[in-house]
Amino acid sequence: MTDQPLKGVIVIDFGIHGAGSACGKVLADWGADVIKVESLSGDVCRFSGAQLNLPTTEEDNIHWEMLNGNKRSIAINMKTTEGREIMERLLAKANIFFTNMRMKAIEKFELDYESMSKRHPHIIWGHLSGFGTDGPQAADPGFDVVSYWARSGLLLDFTEKGSAPNTAPFGVGDLNVGAMLAGGMAACLYQQAKTGKGQKVMNSLYGHAIWTAG
Repeated sequence: MTDQPLKGVIVIDFGIHGAGSACGKVLADWGADVIKVESLSGDVCRFSGAQLNLPTTEEDNIHWEMLNGNKRSIAINMKTTEGREIMERLLAKANIFFTNMRMKAIEKFELDYESMSKRHPHIIWGHLSGFGTDGPQAADPGFDVVSYWARSGLLLDFTEKGSAPNTAPFGVGDLNVGAMLAGGMAACLYQQAKTGKGQKVMNSLYGHAIWTAG
């Protein structure tokens, strides 16, 4: 891109781990003002680089920067009234909100689409899940290696007949799914600009992997 097409767009990134963080990173790279909302203990991405033998100091944290560069950040205790009030003030000015927390958690904070759209009908609301929002695994936690690679059967396409199963390429699914959600929400900005109304956008590791395998 020769310019930043999303300059002026405000995004509330309530994502965690790889997929959620990657979604916000794409939007930030396109010029959006992305505000990452973390718990008081911080997103696990701040520490998970150590598992990959990467430096994880305050001055040098490659994994964190790869997924969260170009963002601003604030730590909020969503279990308190004050924390929820801060979130509401952020949402009132935002164009986009997204998360990849499980639905039970965001319903507890009243950040699910049905609740939020009543308070902030202008918001483009995005959600990433492991296995989608319907079916027997809808409430299950999902991670890249299991939901994207193993459960979808995508790994079979990369395995020679009669050979041992491949090791899943860790993190590849997270980045793809996060980028896809970013694109979907960015597309909704056109309708938001014309009507002032938000929309609901969802993607899942499992569903996206099946589409990719197709």
